[in-house]
Amino acid sequence: MTMRTLIAGFGNVLLSDDGFGVEVVKRLAGSALPAHVETMDVGIGGMDLVLRLMEGFEAIIVVDAVSRGESPGTLYCFAPDAADIHLGAGERIYPHFAEPTRSMKLASVLGYLPDNVTVVGCEPASCELGMSLTHAVDTAADRAVETICKMVGYAG
Repeated sequence: MTMRTLIAGFGNVLLSDDGFGVEVVKRLAGSALPAHVETMDVGIGGMDLVLRLMEGFEAIIVVDAVSRGESPGTLYCFAPDAADIHLGAGERIYPHFAEPTRSMKLASVLGYLPDNVTVVGCEPASCELGMSLTHAVDTAADRAVETICKMVGYAG
């Protein structure tokens, strides 16, 4: 049985490596992915992700720049912590946001966040003004495409 999967690319393409998620989804959109897999360029529109999840998905792969202090271009693949996707006591959600964890928290509160959530992230080299990825992150974007294709059962 295949799970309807959404691959959501976050990031601001005007801030160099912050556009990692958007670029990966752009590259994936050019592939003949399986019918159960859809891509979405979220960019900085977190509310758009919540609205798209309302269509009903069993899995989501969030692609974004993730800064953990490793070498630029380092890829991460992980399930987010519960605190990253569920609203904490006394925590409020504001509808004006673009950040993935806030989008996922809102989708969770509304009952639309799938149980199967994976983040594919990349350590940025620069999030300064710039319209292209740095070399290390551009190379990592190709590796991220390969990783995601394997995750969704597409040989490419």
